[in-house]
Amino acid sequence: MTNGSEVNETLRVALYIRVSTDEQIERFGIPLQKEALLALIKSRGKLEGGKDALILAGNKGGEECIYIDEGISGTTPLDERPAFAKLKEDIILAPEGSRPFDMVVVYKIDRFARKLKILLEVVDFFEEHGIKFISVNESIDTSTPFGRAILGIIGVIAELEIETIKLRTQAGREQSIKAGNIMGRSAHYGYVRSDNGHHKIFEEEAEIIRLIFRMFLNEKKTVYQISRFLIEHNQPSPEASAAINKKRAGEIIKKQPINFWRPERVRAILQDERYIGIYYYNCSKGRKKLPKSEWKISPSRVPSIIDVFTFKQVQNLLGQLKHERVEAKDNHIYLLSGLLRCDGCYDPIRDKEGRVHWHGERKELGKGSGNFTYFYKCGRKVNGKSTIVCDTIPLPASQIEDYIVEQAKRLLRNPVAAYNHQLKLKSTRAEIKSLQKKQNDLINLINSLPGRRKRIQEQHELGFKDIDQLKEDIRNLDATDKQYQKELREIEYQISQNTLSQGYETSLNLFSEKYARMLDNIAADRKNVYDMLHELIEEIIVYSRSVEESDVVAGRKKPQQKIPYRINIKLKLPQDILRQMMSAGLSSEQKVLTGAEGGS
Repeated sequence: MTNGSEVNETLRVALYIRVSTDEQIERFGIPLQKEALLALIKSRGKLEGGKDALILAGNKGGEECIYIDEGISGTTPLDERPAFAKLKEDIILAPEGSRPFDMVVVYKIDRFARKLKILLEVVDFFEEHGIKFISVNESIDTSTPFGRAILGIIGVIAELEIETIKLRTQAGREQSIKAGNIMGRSAHYGYVRSDNGHHKIFEEEAEIIRLIFRMFLNEKKTVYQISRFLIEHNQPSPEASAAINKKRAGEIIKKQPINFWRPERVRAILQDERYIGIYYYNCSKGRKKLPKSEWKISPSRVPSIIDVFTFKQVQNLLGQLKHERVEAKDNHIYLLSGLLRCDGCYDPIRDKEGRVHWHGERKELGKGSGNFTYFYKCGRKVNGKSTIVCDTIPLPASQIEDYIVEQAKRLLRNPVAAYNHQLKLKSTRAEIKSLQKKQNDLINLINSLPGRRKRIQEQHELGFKDIDQLKEDIRNLDATDKQYQKELREIEYQISQNTLSQGYETSLNLFSEKYARMLDNIAADRKNVYDMLHELIEEIIVYSRSVEESDVVAGRKKPQQKIPYRINIKLKLPQDILRQMMSAGLSSEQKVLTGAEGGS
């Protein structure tokens, strides 16, 4: 605080001005603030003796004591603002016993600081150095007790206002997302904004998404091969496509070529649930991504680009790839790697992601002999790798592989199923467009429900509906929502069956020409056999039971030991082929010979 001897002394004033967004520049721009602050200086008049009560501090017209932070938010820490940091620096570095100015004047408190704690800390800093603080808009002068009290009250109100704005903005954003509106700078890859702000399929990008799924699922291409294919065919990346197709303002900001696709980007597309109509929000807090368990699902549906069954198959395949061990050190290919799953240690409550995979291993028959036996065992078989140890003994590789290959041969040599399936393809293709149109219409109806609920509530508030009628209308809307969702699931199922059928058309054409002959010599071309089996089979569940006295196993029998006795082969083929398989006596669930620990 200044002392009493300065009452009749001219006070030197520094101006602090801050502007942030374009809106603030229009309302509280630099010229407006500067004009108001200079007017305050003139309005204080003269002191006894004719001296000015206030003058602009500094030399050269005082410009060096006008501190301006442009494009700076009111929530930015004061010491991070270049001009304010310079203001503090001038005070701190002033010669001992002097100060560069006697007073700091601002146009409005929220131009200065929006949190009361920050505001009071700065005012304390000024007082420690004998400098007064005045806010023109609120008529606050900290040289008086009343002025400091008002400063505290207004600071509380300013802080409350900004927190209220944040809550309103967050609530408005959440409500907008629930209504199905696109948030962010541009629409997600595969979509554009519709006239009402919702997701609308952008076919040019949607075709690339479908291509990525087809290449991964049906052609068994890796994400690296797919990304290379897109680069070689000059397909614009999602970021480049958004700029090229005017989905967002501005130019392409990527440093890489416009056709540069990262494998991680391809994988992200394969895992994106938005393409099956699910729209998540509340996925991050600040810049930190939240775990998926904390994400929220919008009740509004997004038009789906990929059917749910194709998407599920892709996720299963992605999961398999995490566990695959196709080749050992000696380049041995385990044909069923990534397909076998263990039921012996499966707990549906504990194992949320499903049964654990089996993997292939080898064991040398006599040290230094160079002869090996190959087998499959559960991923929980070895102590130290899991807190749970599976008691199921391994399966001999040649035994289980020969059995599965024989089942595949019997399937592939059933030309009746393939021929009838081809006929069905021709008749169902025409239905897909009609189903997709109905699917989009249903999604639009589902997305209209929040608005319809809001209108009903407004009618009640205006007195057009009593409370009983309101409850009845809400119940009817809930029933309508359930009916819409049921019909949508049925349509998605029909579309998925047709999509799956088209995906296997190429395989069916090659059955008699390639695959059957290939299976006759699995030792010579194991990689092709591996690819074929993984194209036909979704998973093979290995069931086990307790070892009995009559069982013969390699090594010593152990307490609680389990032995594989049955498998369930789940095929990827459409249901019409599976039904004909069953009628031909080809069961997908068969018994297998008992395994032996590391045995032959």
